[in-house]
Amino acid sequence: MDGQVVRCPACGQANKVPPLSSGKKAVCGRCKAPLSGGAPVTLTDANFRAEVASGKTVVDFWAAWCGPCRQIAPVIEALAAERGDIRFGKLNVDENPRTAQAFGVQGIPLLVFFRDGNETGRLVGAVPRGQIEAAISRYLGS
Repeated sequence: MDGQVVRCPACGQANKVPPLSSGKKAVCGRCKAPLSGGAPVTLTDANFRAEVASGKTVVDFWAAWCGPCRQIAPVIEALAAERGDIRFGKLNVDENPRTAQAFGVQGIPLLVFFRDGNETGRLVGAVPRGQIEAAISRYLGS
């Protein structure tokens, strides 16, 4: 989140955040919620491109009926709360078929890794936390 614009996961307000190296805590200018860490952002067909356009983002493509998706959801939420250097988003494939189709989603859960709007890698299935962290390191360099 080095000097980039980040949407608040609580209220949706766009905020310019200080560089991580500054040591300052990023908070939303509107609702004062912390911007580093927190819950994954809900992504839709309408906001997807804007939300992944800058910085490092991990997107969880999921569906409510998917058991494995529900299995890894707590892991994604925990990582989102712990990792202030990476944004996490969730896109429900049933409610947002246009984006799911654009990314060729054929199996869920699917984690897609983005750096500045460009896809850098994928991880398919309900994998353990260690594999997700290894994929973050591999695809996002963290």
